[in-house]
Amino acid sequence: MNSILGSRNGEYAEEWVTENIEAGHWTAETFGDFLRTQATKQPLSIALVDENTSVTWADFLDEAQRVSAGLAALGVGPGDAVSVQLVNSVELAISVLAIWELGAVYQPINPMYRKVECAGLLKTVNPKAVISSETNGFNHAGLLDEIISDLDLNTAKIITKSLRKGWDQFEGLSGPKPHQPRNSLAHAIYGTTSGTTGNPKIYIHIQATQIFEAKALSEGLKMGPDDVMLAAAPLTHRGALMVGLMTSLVSGSKLVMGDGSDTAKLAELIETEKVTSFMGIPTIVSDLLHKHHQDQFDANSLRVVVASGAPVTDELLARFQDQWPNAVPATGYGLTETGWCTFLRVGDPLTKIRTSGRLAPATKIEIRDESDRTLPSNEIGEVHIRGPMTCAGYLGNNDATAKAIDDMGWFASGDLAYLDDDGYIVPVGRSKHTIIRGGLNIYAEEIETMLQDHPSVKEAAVVAFPDPRLGERACACVSLWHNQSFDLPALQKYFAELDTARYTWPERVEVLESLPRNPIGKIDRIAIQKLFNFDQSN
Repeated sequence: MNSILGSRNGEYAEEWVTENIEAGHWTAETFGDFLRTQATKQPLSIALVDENTSVTWADFLDEAQRVSAGLAALGVGPGDAVSVQLVNSVELAISVLAIWELGAVYQPINPMYRKVECAGLLKTVNPKAVISSETNGFNHAGLLDEIISDLDLNTAKIITKSLRKGWDQFEGLSGPKPHQPRNSLAHAIYGTTSGTTGNPKIYIHIQATQIFEAKALSEGLKMGPDDVMLAAAPLTHRGALMVGLMTSLVSGSKLVMGDGSDTAKLAELIETEKVTSFMGIPTIVSDLLHKHHQDQFDANSLRVVVASGAPVTDELLARFQDQWPNAVPATGYGLTETGWCTFLRVGDPLTKIRTSGRLAPATKIEIRDESDRTLPSNEIGEVHIRGPMTCAGYLGNNDATAKAIDDMGWFASGDLAYLDDDGYIVPVGRSKHTIIRGGLNIYAEEIETMLQDHPSVKEAAVVAFPDPRLGERACACVSLWHNQSFDLPALQKYFAELDTARYTWPERVEVLESLPRNPIGKIDRIAIQKLFNFDQSN
């Protein structure tokens, strides 16, 4: 087989489909089938909980089918994209399943995104419908209204928990029951992985890749109907969607909706809902441990905590083991494009707790040097991944797809790591210019491009500087045109006028006479980090 990708963008090669079906990795099952199974097995058990609502499995199915019918009545059909910008909520879970019931494509929009990011996504995806709100601390519906008008999109608009002119009410959606295609190989998710401004890079996943991963995680973490999962991270992030809604559907566990920015509320939910598992970036885990140390809320129900999305420090692991001795810290490694390709299982040796786990089923990893030579154990190189969870490339972006996935189906991660003697992976850094702030990716080159447009800035580089809580923050290092000035307040004013997501704004500014360059003339980010001791953790 020459490639896992077909001749058309976003399609798999027939050989790759056949290989995964014959091996049993991909099946005809959809997440809607799992929802129907749970609604039959445990109809009166609670499936979803948020701040105001509890929904049984039977009601979850009924609501997903009602909203699905309503979307169909608005013209949404198989293959159409539906953009959803909602916080963690019952409505978000219902929306995702309703979209998939139609054979349509879920396109998540992070609630933290503002005009620049949202406009880039909607322009690229051209959704048939959007689902949003104006009652969750920010008027997302108002923002989308403005963008849809500016782009002159013919998009149906649905709003939750309120009324808005020109929008259909989520709670009132209805229509004839639509035909259910139930095609697990059709496009299911259009999610952004980088390039959130201008021309975003949007990965394509099918339900089959996601169901394979959800099954592997549910089995490895021993998830079942007696478990209570807490969605601590936003479900608009694919990793949280997986270790949340998707694993809940497969395992039959209850899913409690949380807000990672409200530590006190998360602690309350863990205690009152008897949460057994949650996935959280290390910042969320650290904040909860601090809260537990202060208030001693009851965390005895916790059984397994998936800590991923950013490096997990030895100090955090030590606190975890001291305060929650009955819970397993199941670290993992993966990308949105490849899924959780390694993770620690329940029962793995405690000596491996500082790794990011071992291979997921049917997944291969090679560590390669700059000459593309496969390295032996304990040598650091770039991580290359091949397996049944790999995405079908990037939407309408053949160049990005070709750079990421080679002819043999190996995905080049851009991450640096090594495999130990037992095959457990140990990430050590990134070869791409990505800053991870509290589990959220900041793409340095995008921010640099925007900085270059500021009239005072001659050249710019954005680098990470260490932060004990968030892991990393962004620093803008700039040189200026003659007689110009630039500082942090000027940067903040500039990015506020651009209307970009607040978490992407650099939080420190350093002005240099000129930026250091490497022998081939490129800005030397490593030299900048050394200049300010940013390469030293603190």
